[in-house]
Amino acid sequence: MKKNDKGITMLSLVVMLVVLMMLATITMYYGNSAMKEAKLQDLKTNMLLIQAAVKGDLEKYHFETSNLSNSEKISKKSQYLKGIPIENAESDIKVKFDALANNTEIQLKTQISDDYQQVGGNFDYYYLDTNTLSQLGLKDVQSDDENGYYIVAYSMNATYPNIVEVINTKGYKGNYSLKEIEGI
Repeated sequence: MKKNDKGITMLSLVVMLVVLMMLATITMYYGNSAMKEAKLQDLKTNMLLIQAAVKGDLEKYHFETSNLSNSEKISKKSQYLKGIPIENAESDIKVKFDALANNTEIQLKTQISDDYQQVGGNFDYYYLDTNTLSQLGLKDVQSDDENGYYIVAYSMNATYPNIVEVINTKGYKGNYSLKEIEGI
């Protein structure tokens, strides 16, 4: 009887397909986790850049207004603080911000420190639109519904003049503030 050696057997073909499927599964798993990590790092980097860009302006505001009355301080805010006061923002942005602000879990996580709260620390919240981010030097950062709106919480207490918290309404896995995201 003549033996046919032209080609591969069905068993070797099945084994090869199983090995290729296992390799594809492993590659997809690690590829997805690398993409999630890249998104987290991108968000964290953007938030850190925003914080650095606005922190100096807040310090200038506190320095320049230290001897002014409250009404004079209020009039100087637009000169130093970047963004649009949250109460003047578009309605969909206010709705998303209010949903975060009314969530007590979010409020607790975004508090800076007990010391700050005890001295009567309060924040003024400003929405940063894409145009403002571009003016701050962040040309490729989008502040929109798809990527989340960026909101800055400026410390209005002269005792703690350099506290700035950055919030993204989309966040990452239930974490919305820079303080939370840095903890991941």
